Amino acid sequence: MLTSLTLPVLEVKIQALQSRYDRESGILSSLQERLSAANENLESTNRDIAIGEQVQLLFAKTSEFARAQIKVHVERTVTAALQAVFGREMRFEVSLRELGGQSAADWKVVDSMEDVGGEYEVAGDPEEARGGGVSDIVSLALRLAMLELVRPKPEGPIILDEVGKHVSAEHREALGDFLRSYAASTGRQIILITHMDELASAADVAYRVTRENGVSEVTRL
Repeated sequence: MLTSLTLPVLEVKIQALQSRYDRESGILSSLQERLSAANENLESTNRDIAIGEQVQLLFAKTSEFARAQIKVHVERTVTAALQAVFGREMRFEVSLRELGGQSAADWKVVDSMEDVGGEYEVAGDPEEARGGGVSDIVSLALRLAMLELVRPKPEGPIILDEVGKHVSAEHREALGDFLRSYAASTGRQIILITHMDELASAADVAYRVTRENGVSEVTRL
């Protein structure tokens, strides 16, 4: 048995289908954004793991005297970065140990906290340290420390892509100041790709790249 549908009824049904489509499209878009963010976090984590493995290999393959020097250099570099960016008494500590007949390294971030009883210190893995983006700064500083340790020392600029992505907004300007300071003290040029205006403003020269209808436009800021 066929049921005839009047135009008003059809319009109502179409509107209902359109609403459902819009709702489902919104859910799909949200899921795609979450997937993209998860993939970016995975890539960032993999990069952090890679630099950690490189540092571990460096400690394992060097002499006892060289390990002591590397330890001091890494601790100083990462500590300086943490204090410069977060503006509080934080430090990075490396502990050397023997593992399977080779030297291995563990590291932790020591941070100061206060309560009604006074000030005290908390030590933990950089991934668990309080404050936005602590692990990002540790990873960045480890890369910079490794760069200065390599012999022969690599020439050319340092290229950083979306560094400090998880650093909270209140600390981004300080991160930009740290990068400027590092460039000045080492004589290295830094080429930085970022979506953060605070980091772009720290550059001597900055360009904004926009894309519309498949056409990219570059503007000097």
